[in-house]
Amino acid sequence: DSGEVRQVVLSSEELGFQIRYLDLQDEREQEDVVWGIVHSDWMSAFDLSRGPLLRACLYQISTGKWVFTYTMHHIISDGWSMDILIRELLMYYGSRTAGVPVSLAPLRIQYKDYASWQQDQLRVGQQDVHRAYWLDQFAGDLPVLDLPYDRLRPSIKTYNGSSVSRSFNADISKGIKSLVHQQGGTLFMGLLAAVTTLLYRYTQQEDIIIGSPIAGREHVDLEDQIGFYVNTLALRMRFTGGDSYLDLLDQVKQVTLGAYEHQSYPFDELVDSLDLQRDMSRNPLFDVQVLLQDIGMGGGQNLGGLEVSGYGGGEKQTSIFDMVFSFAEVGESLHLTLTYNSDIYNNGTAAQLSAHLEQLLGAITADPSLSVSQLDYLSEREKHQLLVGFNDTFRDYDKGMTIVGLFEEQVSKSADRVALVFGETELTYGELNEHSNRL
Repeated sequence: DSGEVRQVVLSSEELGFQIRYLDLQDEREQEDVVWGIVHSDWMSAFDLSRGPLLRACLYQISTGKWVFTYTMHHIISDGWSMDILIRELLMYYGSRTAGVPVSLAPLRIQYKDYASWQQDQLRVGQQDVHRAYWLDQFAGDLPVLDLPYDRLRPSIKTYNGSSVSRSFNADISKGIKSLVHQQGGTLFMGLLAAVTTLLYRYTQQEDIIIGSPIAGREHVDLEDQIGFYVNTLALRMRFTGGDSYLDLLDQVKQVTLGAYEHQSYPFDELVDSLDLQRDMSRNPLFDVQVLLQDIGMGGGQNLGGLEVSGYGGGEKQTSIFDMVFSFAEVGESLHLTLTYNSDIYNNGTAAQLSAHLEQLLGAITADPSLSVSQLDYLSEREKHQLLVGFNDTFRDYDKGMTIVGLFEEQVSKSADRVALVFGETELTYGELNEHSNRL
């Protein structure tokens, strides 16, 4: 129990790591077969006591065409690490095929050094200033986002997910970039303010917490490291519906800059420090995440005679949060992938949210001085439906028909007696007929 924790580094032979190879050239439903195998591999649990925590597979699907997949446990990896792994893999592949040796500069530190440093910072109180900042940000009653659901939230959080994608109009994309840069902000800040505005319009809440991941590699020696460095920032925006988009953008800017300055404080430490009441149906602090990412392999790469591109389309999706607004710059346009928990929301709701966000961005770029409560996020078709369609209650009927005639469609004509009560007065069938004729 009082023993010292030590790290044991195994050789590749002792670790037992291998790349699995399958020839799928003769498979009929080839894509379904590939995705079935990938999903099975993805669902297989890792053994944290033994490892390895990385699995890799190579599938040949035709002459000169292959699919390479790899699965890493999140405890040893983050998005940045995935890019490093692929970049160095392609570097070594090019070196091998060209017969030209390649050498990478040795790492000055290892992940264990970073982990030890982080624990030392927490032990000796170096993080006290950061801790005080975050506790101040989340003082008082904390809001819970009240987005309307398509289905009741499960009592135990689930991770089933799906997604919708949307490429925004190029003029809108250019407009929002130009606007936020003029205000001294970044594109991420502008998009975060826009998503906050959209959530406000859906909920009327003026205190909203949104999460966002951050690379957590502040030091240059961490840039080429593979490991779990990513941290989560919880960004709390407090505003009023009367604030303009520019006012909200300025507040978002201050909140994000403060969060960046104090980003080294671990999110899990913050959650523990806040002593939140545990709710098994949702994440702590926030349910919606916003991120802006670079497109890596999606656009395709060329490495000598090797063409490399992402292989996507059939994988089963998950959603850690209720919703994740993931933005990327693709050429001159902004691209949104909205991932959502499919046990709570329908595909149509997610598609509507993404369409409303594009409409809202257009309204923002047209007049950012408007209050967020006035910015238009509905399409012309939706406004027509609300103002005209839902108010069209006219129904044509035979004006010569009496009240009795209307009821006779539903009541058997052979009935001996029909009694209706108006207030405290009971009318028989005949009395009703007499009254109706007078009307």
